[in-house]
Amino acid sequence: MSEPLTPLHPSADEQLDLNDIKELDDDDINDLDLNPDLDADIVLSMEDANKTRQGSITKRPINITEDDEIFDDMDDFMPKINVGSPFSSNVALNKMHAASTSSPMMKMTPRRLSMSQQSKFITYCDNQLMQVQRRFVQSQGLNNQNGYPDLVSLLKDLKTLVDFIWYSIDNSNPHTDYLLKMDTPEESTYKPSVELISTYFGQTSYLIRIADDLLDYIEKFKIKDLETKEQNNTVTKIFKFLFILDKIFIRLLTGTIPGGHRMNGTDAVRLCGIAERTRMRFPIYLESQNVHGYHYEVSKIYEETLDKCGN
Repeated sequence: MSEPLTPLHPSADEQLDLNDIKELDDDDINDLDLNPDLDADIVLSMEDANKTRQGSITKRPINITEDDEIFDDMDDFMPKINVGSPFSSNVALNKMHAASTSSPMMKMTPRRLSMSQQSKFITYCDNQLMQVQRRFVQSQGLNNQNGYPDLVSLLKDLKTLVDFIWYSIDNSNPHTDYLLKMDTPEESTYKPSVELISTYFGQTSYLIRIADDLLDYIEKFKIKDLETKEQNNTVTKIFKFLFILDKIFIRLLTGTIPGGHRMNGTDAVRLCGIAERTRMRFPIYLESQNVHGYHYEVSKIYEETLDKCGN
C-alpha cells in the first residue's frame, strides 16, 4: 500500500513581500506600551535615591513622651499567680501534698469498681455534666435565677467533678489541688506503682469533654466590667483549673497512675487539638475583656501536655 504524498508547503518568505512592509506610527507604538509610567517611576526613584545620598531628605524625629506605652512592661512577663496556692481557699495544700506523696503502702489499697459501680459512676458524671450545661444555658438569659451568677461558680462545679473523676483513677487524694505543687512525672520523686490495682476504665473521656467545653463556657462570660479584685480572682481560678487539667493529662499520657495505664492514641490526638485551641483562643478572650499582664501564665497553658503530645 502506497503512502500518501506530503502536501506542498510554501518556502520561507514566499508569501511575504519584504519590500512592501508598513511601519507602525507613533500612536500604534504607544498603544503597545502596557505600562507607560514605568520609565517615569524608575527616573523618580533614582532621583529620590540621589537626593537621599546627598542629604537633601532629612528624617522626621520621633517625639516620645513618658506617657507613651510603646514597649511591654517587664512585670507583665513575671508570674502573677501563686500556683502553689490551692484552687479553693479552705483546702490545706501542704497537708494534701504530704499525704499524696507518702508511701503507697501506707494508703488504703484501691479496689476495682464492679460493672454495676462503673455504670453508676457513668450515670453520675453524665448527670453532673448535664446539670452544669443546663445551669450555664439558663445563665445566658433564659433564667438567670437558676443559672450561674458568675464564672467562678461554674468553675467550682467543674472542679468538684474533676476531683471525683481523678480520685477514681489515682486514689491518692480527693482534691486535685495537690497536683499544683507536684513536679512533672519525669521529675517527681513519687511514682505510683504499676503493681497497684488499676481502677481505670475509661474516665479520660469525661476529662477531655470537660476540657473541650471549658473554653466555650469561659468565652460566654463577660468579666471586663467586674471590679479589679473580683476580676483577678476569676482569672486566677481559670488559670489554676487549666493548670490542674494539664497536670492530670500529662500523668495520663505518661501512664503515671496506679496500674500504669496510658491514654490511647485517639484520645491523645483529640486532647492535643483541644489544648492547642485553648492556648490560642484564651489569650484572645483575655484581650477582649481588657485583662492584661498574664503573659507568663498564658505560656504555661497545657505546656506539659503539648510537649508530650509533640513527642
